[in-house]
Amino acid sequence: MAAELSVNWAYRVWRGLPTEGRGVGRPPLTDDEPARTTGPLDAAAARWSAVPEGGTLLWRWGTDR
Repeated sequence: MAAELSVNWAYRVWRGLPTEGRGVGRPPLTDDEPARTTGPLDAAAARWSAVPEGGTLLWRWGTDR
């Protein structure tokens, strides 16, 4: 569960979604951890955007760079 919350939190920061206020709760990441996720999330978004309609994206987590 902790890993899922961390990933969700990093995604919220990356997308500019609220990270404070009612229903959001305490951040599961330290202040510097969201900054380390921005590059990989940007790279993933770029790869996904480059897939043509009807195409597929094969991603091997931990091995693709």
